[in-house]
Amino acid sequence: MLSQVSFAQGTAPVAAAQQLPNYGGLSATAYYMLLTVITMELVVILFLAFSIRRMYTELLPEKIKPKPQGSKLADWWSKLDKKLFTKAVAVEKEADILLDHDYDGIRELDNALPPWWKYGFYITIGVAFVYLLNFHVLGTGLNPTEEYNAEMEKARIAIEKYEAGNKDRIDEKNVPMADAAGIEAGRRLFEANCIACHLKDGGGSVGPNLTDNYWIHKGSINDIYNTIKIGYPDKGMQSWSGQFTPKEISFLASYIKKLVGTKPAVGKEQQGEFYVDGPVTDSASVKKTDSLSAKKPDSVLVAKPDSAGVNK
Repeated sequence: MLSQVSFAQGTAPVAAAQQLPNYGGLSATAYYMLLTVITMELVVILFLAFSIRRMYTELLPEKIKPKPQGSKLADWWSKLDKKLFTKAVAVEKEADILLDHDYDGIRELDNALPPWWKYGFYITIGVAFVYLLNFHVLGTGLNPTEEYNAEMEKARIAIEKYEAGNKDRIDEKNVPMADAAGIEAGRRLFEANCIACHLKDGGGSVGPNLTDNYWIHKGSINDIYNTIKIGYPDKGMQSWSGQFTPKEISFLASYIKKLVGTKPAVGKEQQGEFYVDGPVTDSASVKKTDSLSAKKPDSVLVAKPDSAGVNK
């Protein structure tokens, strides 16, 4: 055992990490050495037990069995108590088990161990052998790291199974457009929580205008859902995931999408990048189109008078 401890102390952390599947285990040599020592101890214990029993049988006088007294239930309990629980000796019989040890007038009785404790000890020996075989010889047992990984995999499979059968599953990658009732629920949520920053008609005050096609954090319904869910505290937008359920956030995102294209009383200036649902989503393309439409007419198309005063 000392050699095993010295070996463990001298092992580098990298080597220990590589031996992770044998976490807490023993090598084959150490196991068989331990098994040999335990077997020898058991043989010695059994030999001593039989020897002591034989000496008691030879030295002590034969006990006279007392006649049963009392009710059958009391006799049954007395026998059960002696065999399984205490194996007690009656007070009048204590002289038979009194040892010659004397400690300042205190005498010692040679009482037997309680049977329940003795049998429990035998069971723990059997469990120890099963444990050694399971974890250190056959390798069928899982170490704590393997048990953790197995539990995490089991939980992952359970979550996937649940989400596959959950028709109302909503996240930032899967936000359906709400129906009329959902949009109405979104409107109530918006008016109860969002008008302080975006105004009731969505025109924007502290927060941006929600009625135009310019978005600071993109404008698809999935992006709007994500913005409401996680928030942007650095820009004054809090996270609403603690107040609203995923379903309620999807209703709110659907209502905000319905605000796009409406005419607020006072609309805040455009912020962010241009976005529309459809083929034209590139802000660079939109800006290019806007710049072309605002370009001055080509000079060759402008009539210019010649020296004679005639337009060409």
